[in-house]
Amino acid sequence: MKEKGASGISCLANRQRYIVLAIGTLCIAAIASNMTVINFTMICMAKPMNSTVPGDLSDQINYTNKQKSIIMWAAAVGTLSAAWPFHWFYQQFGARSVFFAAGAVSTISTVLMPIAATTHFNLLVVARFFQGISFGADFAAIGLIVVNWASLKQHGLFISLLSSFSQISVMFTMPVAGELCESSWGWESVYYVHAALSAALFILWFYFYRNNPTKHPKMTEIELEKIHRGKGEVAKHEKVPIMQILRNKVMLAVWLSAFGELMMSQFIVMYGPTFLKEVLGFAVNHTGYFVAIPRALHLMFKIISGIASDRIHFWSEKTKMRIFNTIALMVSGAFFCILGYLPKDHANLSLIALLIIECSTGFICGGFYKCATLVARQHSHFVLSQIQFIKCLSLFIEPLLVFLICTHNTLEEWRIVFLTHGLLLIVGNIIFCYFATAKPADFTHQPAIEEMTEVAPERKRLTENEA
Repeated sequence: MKEKGASGISCLANRQRYIVLAIGTLCIAAIASNMTVINFTMICMAKPMNSTVPGDLSDQINYTNKQKSIIMWAAAVGTLSAAWPFHWFYQQFGARSVFFAAGAVSTISTVLMPIAATTHFNLLVVARFFQGISFGADFAAIGLIVVNWASLKQHGLFISLLSSFSQISVMFTMPVAGELCESSWGWESVYYVHAALSAALFILWFYFYRNNPTKHPKMTEIELEKIHRGKGEVAKHEKVPIMQILRNKVMLAVWLSAFGELMMSQFIVMYGPTFLKEVLGFAVNHTGYFVAIPRALHLMFKIISGIASDRIHFWSEKTKMRIFNTIALMVSGAFFCILGYLPKDHANLSLIALLIIECSTGFICGGFYKCATLVARQHSHFVLSQIQFIKCLSLFIEPLLVFLICTHNTLEEWRIVFLTHGLLLIVGNIIFCYFATAKPADFTHQPAIEEMTEVAPERKRLTENEA
C-alpha cells in the first residue's frame, strides 16, 4: 500500500474503488447476460433463417411452453441450490477467487449451450442449471463490494451501478441477439460472443480485485481513509446473526419490496420480447431494441438517482428512501395496471407505458437497496444474498404464472399478469414506507472479535472537513 504522500500524478490515484466498481458491475452484468441470452434466442431458434452456414439447425428447434418453463426453472433451481453455499464460500475465501470461479462456470456453460441445444433437450437443461449456479453468486458479491470498497457517503452510487446488472445485460444482450439472430452467423453466435466477453471480464476481475482494500497494491492512505471513515471497527470474520436478521421487520419490508421489483424485472427480461412479438406484433429485430432502450433509460435514471440520494441533504435519509421507493414501486405498479388495459391496436402506448415503468423503477437504488445496506451495515452481503434468493423464487414463480395464465397469448390473459405485478408493487411499497429507517439495526452492534487492521489512528480521527 502506498503512503499518503505517494499518490503520484495519475488521474486514478486515490480512485481504485471506482475501478473496482466498474469491473465488478460489468462482471455481475456478464453473468446476468449469459442467463438472459436464452430468453431472446428462443424466439428465433425455431424460425427458418435460410442461413448459408453448413449444418445450421436453427429451423429444427422449437420448444413447447412446457419446455420453455423447464428451461427457466432449471436456472432457478441452480441459483437456489447455490445461494447459501456461495454465502459460506464468500465468508471463507472472499470474493476474489469465489466470484472468479462463478464467472468461469457461467462462461463454460454458456459456450456449451448451442451444442447442448442441438444435441438433446436434457443437456440444455443441465447447462441452464449451471448458469443458474453461477448466477447465485451475484447479489452477495454486490454486498461485499459495497461493504469493503464503498464509503458511507457513496453507498447510493455503488448500489445504483452494481444493482444495474439486469439493465446493462439487457441493453447489451437484446440488440446484439436480435442482430446476430438475423445474420448469417445464426443464433449460436450469440452464445459464443457472450462467453468470450465474460471470460475476458473475469480475468480482469481476478487480476485487479482484492478482498481487502488494504491489500491492494495501488491503494493509498488517503483513499483508504475515505473508504473506512464512519464505519467503525469491523470484525474480519464476524459471525452473521442470521436469526436476528430474519426476524427484523425492516429487513422483511425490504425483502417484500425486492420481491415485487424483481418479479417485475424478471417479467420484462423473460417475457418482454415474447409480449412485444406475439401479442403486439413487433418484428424480431425490432423487439430487441424495444426491450433494450427502456432498460438503458432505466440505467440512466438509476445512476442519477443514486448520486442524488447521496448528494441531497435537505431531506433525511429516511425521507429520501421513502420518496425514492415510492417513485420506483408505486408509479411502476400503477402503470403496470394501466398496461393491461391498453388495446392491441395502440401498441405504441404500450411501449410508452413500459418506458415510464423502466424510468420510474430506476429510483429503486435510493429506496430499499440503500435501506438494506444502511441498516444491515457489515452484514449487508447476507441481506443482499437473500434478495438473490428472492430472485430465484421469482425465476420459479414468473414462468409458472405465465404458463398457467397465458395459455393462448391473448391480451386478456396478459392483463391478469400485469395487474398481479402492479398490485404486488403497490402493496410492497406501502409496507416498506411504514418500516423504513436509516439507523443501523441492533444486530450490527455485536462486539468485534478481530478489529480492523492497518487503519492508522490518525485517519480515524479525521473530521468530515478533512476529506
